[in-house]
Amino acid sequence: MNDSDHEQRRTFSRRVARRLTGMVRVAPFLRSDTRFHLSFAFDDCPDSACTRGIEILEERSLQATFFIATGLLGQDGVSGPITTPSRLRELAARGHEIALHTHAHGDLTHVPVAEAISDIERNIKALQDILGEAPSPHFAYPYGETTLTLKRALVPHVTTARGVRSGVNRAFADRMQLFACDLGSHRPDYVAAARRMMKHASTTGGWLVMFTHDVRPDPSPYGVTPEILESLLDDATALGAELLPVRDVWARLSG
Repeated sequence: MNDSDHEQRRTFSRRVARRLTGMVRVAPFLRSDTRFHLSFAFDDCPDSACTRGIEILEERSLQATFFIATGLLGQDGVSGPITTPSRLRELAARGHEIALHTHAHGDLTHVPVAEAISDIERNIKALQDILGEAPSPHFAYPYGETTLTLKRALVPHVTTARGVRSGVNRAFADRMQLFACDLGSHRPDYVAAARRMMKHASTTGGWLVMFTHDVRPDPSPYGVTPEILESLLDDATALGAELLPVRDVWARLSG
């Protein structure tokens, strides 16, 4: 077997493992309803998300969920400069949800489970020190990747864990690998896909978790323009969505 054949087999094995991980529900939630719930989230929290992005949401009296990797705070990221601890405190004071995204922002499929859990615990401690209170217990996987072993290990540590697989969450969805809607301009059809998912959720009910990174006129491959964000939020409202942070939708579905 040459190097090319070996790499192809490794790539195929990873795809199979990723697919199987998504198929096995380790913590299905049992409650759903006919309402269309939508949560809007920002991963990593680049400065543009907590300035222009939040301005757009607050103009509509909406609150967002911020999935924060504490090791990135104050650093330059692929989606722009990342926000600071003082800005996180301000966001929390205004009612936005500050949630978990690990400390190091590494691919958790490439580290031992114990190391992944330790990094999440470090993330929790760092956010608690910043906020002066416990952060939200909801989590998003860096890069959206997980393993079956990790999903099972996370159950006592976080309330939900969001991936990047496209879809609407309904009864029996896995709370350790929630479906999502990725608003990243690297996806050529992401706006049309988001509108399809919203339309579907509005007619059948379910919980859609939309996420992006930066919000600016020239977004990174992982962000959106202000105009697209405004349009999608207004479309969701017109479709009758209840727009709430992850913590609030979960409280309704698990109560």
